[in-house]
Amino acid sequence: MTKAGYILVILLGIASLGILQLKTVPSITDLQGQLDSARDSQSRAEAAQRTAEAAQRDAEDLAETRLAELTDAKDSLKNAMTALGQQRLRGDQLDTQLTEVNEQLLDARRELQTWKALGVDQKFIVTMKQKIQDANDEIAAITEEKEILIRQMDQIRYELGRFVGPTTKVVMPDGIEGAVQAIDSDWGFVIVDLGQKDGARENGELLVSREGKLVGKIQISSVEENRSIANVVPGWLQSDIQVGDVVAY
Repeated sequence: MTKAGYILVILLGIASLGILQLKTVPSITDLQGQLDSARDSQSRAEAAQRTAEAAQRDAEDLAETRLAELTDAKDSLKNAMTALGQQRLRGDQLDTQLTEVNEQLLDARRELQTWKALGVDQKFIVTMKQKIQDANDEIAAITEEKEILIRQMDQIRYELGRFVGPTTKVVMPDGIEGAVQAIDSDWGFVIVDLGQKDGARENGELLVSREGKLVGKIQISSVEENRSIANVVPGWLQSDIQVGDVVAY
């Protein structure tokens, strides 16, 4: 083979290598891109897995918290029921005691009038008056204790209502009327301008209207002096409650 032939063969080999390189470089670039994409997908999958695992842990923690809250609520309900039974028993005892003292007071008064009519001496009459005064003092003490007991029973009934709902319908003054001051749609409660001074009571229900048309019903959950917070009663909402809507009992 001549020298020119060798040179031609060498040139053809170089050209082939160049063509091969031109074909190989894009393939390598594509493979590198696929590898990078696969790595990104793997990273996203691992991040999603970590997020899912964190969400699962949060859900498990929340479930444990709710279980503990439920256990506490059951214990509170049991304690409230026990306390209510004890308060009712004490109330019955106070009623019996009050009846007995009233009877003693009436007997003492009748006896005093009898001795006065018979002209009994002043010292004895003073003694009888003291007995009457003692009876009056005892009646006042029993009455005060009974009033305290009634307030305690109302509070216990309210606590029971938090777990099982109010046992009786809450009565408020007829004709009380106000307006919606603020709304929290996310949590489903409203603030109205009716408070303790207006006769609003916890668990009392109010109708909401606009231009004479029923909008819905709300139940008072918290009462302050001049305003109350109320929850929207499910199933009664005819349209969205707005600021300025009329509330009435």
